[in-house]
Amino acid sequence: MRNDFARWSEYFIRESFMRWLVTGGVGFIGTNLVTHLVETGNDVVIIDDMSRIGVDLNAKFLKEKFGIKPNKIDVSRNDELLPFLRTQSKFDVVAHLAGQVSLLESIKDPMRDFAVNAQGTLNILNYIRTASSETILLGMSSNKLYGDLNKIKFSETDTRYVATDWPNGFNESLPLDFHAPYGCSKGIADQYLADFSRTYGLRTASLRQSSVYGPHQHPRSDQGWVTHLVTEAIYGQEIQLNGIGKQVRDLLHAVDLAKLFVLLAKNVSLFSTHQFNIGGGQSNSLSILELFSRLEQTLGIKVVFKTGPERPSDQKVFISDNSAVTALTGWQPEINLDFGLSQLIESVRSKKDTG
Repeated sequence: MRNDFARWSEYFIRESFMRWLVTGGVGFIGTNLVTHLVETGNDVVIIDDMSRIGVDLNAKFLKEKFGIKPNKIDVSRNDELLPFLRTQSKFDVVAHLAGQVSLLESIKDPMRDFAVNAQGTLNILNYIRTASSETILLGMSSNKLYGDLNKIKFSETDTRYVATDWPNGFNESLPLDFHAPYGCSKGIADQYLADFSRTYGLRTASLRQSSVYGPHQHPRSDQGWVTHLVTEAIYGQEIQLNGIGKQVRDLLHAVDLAKLFVLLAKNVSLFSTHQFNIGGGQSNSLSILELFSRLEQTLGIKVVFKTGPERPSDQKVFISDNSAVTALTGWQPEINLDFGLSQLIESVRSKKDTG
């Protein structure tokens, strides 16, 4: 009986506990993933180049809450990355979140965009190939791999664009069409993940995510659009839009995304060389104008904005069809738009009130 119990206990611990490396671990998504992993009993190591706005606050949060400190490493530089990895015991999973995430920044500095997104991913993959082939690699990709979708048929309502032939959102059959340096670098990384699985047998998956929001996001005008616009509206700023405000995205809460990472790691035997479209889905979709209407009704304010030219390679609509990943893992977003937005609004108002 005692031996049976010991074997059961060992099996339970082995199945529930994993050692994770999270690259970009003090970014917005990384901080939410690390929080979820630690709270569910996993061992987590963080690397991050500490270059993005707000990461110092996220690093402080993780240190104070969990005692975890990030290792300052640039994944695009093997002279920093490899010596560190060689000091570590092997990881069960690498969540590769480190990346240059701004389309506009990619246009300003395409060399840096390529170095971080493409070369950085290759550096991680090649280390796993040569030194840790059992490690699972889950990479963050982007809906920008599908280009500007200008060949898609769109209709228009008073508040949003509608992709009329894709009522359930876009699935992975949508043709790839890399636009702008950002789309190219993320596309290269996405294909490296697939090809290292096919060629070397590595266990990889790529998450082509739409718009993610939630705690620990420090907004800028060219990324984190929901948090940015909510913040500008609550602070009474006049908002400059790219386009007329009818662009639509499906919103995925970062906590739901963190749970998906764990499910993918635990179900890696069910798939190989998979790229998944990931988002909040049709029921959690929102246009900019619809967001403003919600804010006005909720807060009793008037959102002041100006329209302007669209961004290069911008998409009128991107809503993810999550059917493929749901079929394999059972995952579905749990945090709906009403709850997630109310949480975000309260967070921004609290910061404003406390100065």
